[in-house]
Amino acid sequence: MKKIAFLSQKGGSGKTTLAVHTAVAALEDGQRVVIVDTDIQRSATMWSEAREAETPVVAAVPAAELDAVMNAARHDAMTLCIIDTAPHAAPDAARVARAVDLVVIPCRPTAFDLAAAGSAVEVVKAAGARAVFVLSACPFRSPEIAETRTVLEGYGLPVAPAEITDRRAFARAVATGRAVTEFDAHGKAADEIRAFWNWLKEQMK
Repeated sequence: MKKIAFLSQKGGSGKTTLAVHTAVAALEDGQRVVIVDTDIQRSATMWSEAREAETPVVAAVPAAELDAVMNAARHDAMTLCIIDTAPHAAPDAARVARAVDLVVIPCRPTAFDLAAAGSAVEVVKAAGARAVFVLSACPFRSPEIAETRTVLEGYGLPVAPAEITDRRAFARAVATGRAVTEFDAHGKAADEIRAFWNWLKEQMK
């Protein structure tokens, strides 16, 4: 079972949005997926409760119980575990980073997000974990996108080649318990998420 964590030291970076949409893209790609929601806001759990489909499974647990949940997921023959984390939870963030194959650090093209990205990198390096960046919630044709990408590349970690644009389809899909690949399968948001998932698969090899 492969394990991915979406981790950021700042709220609003897009962790949950990316976690649930990536989970569904992976599901559609033939993976057996469980989402582990360690964020006390339980946003991924609320999305699951609004969802008609029974998959992906979402388990809401404290980060301290992560090992037990992942063992149960392996027993249930899951092939992918996606962990949604809480911001500002340094001990938990380190625990999660050590437990996964890959940490994904979402970063919006803003100064505040860039500052938080540095903190996330420190957590990842201290945990000895592998990590990548993805530019999330990007405004259309913003010059800050290229500037942010340049700064992130300076950390020496891979940066997803395509950014995730701030599109209404994401919010509309989540509001109905769906992902963009289900809400508008041929839309640009769905294309971005599928491309992101395919890139993540390569990073985990």
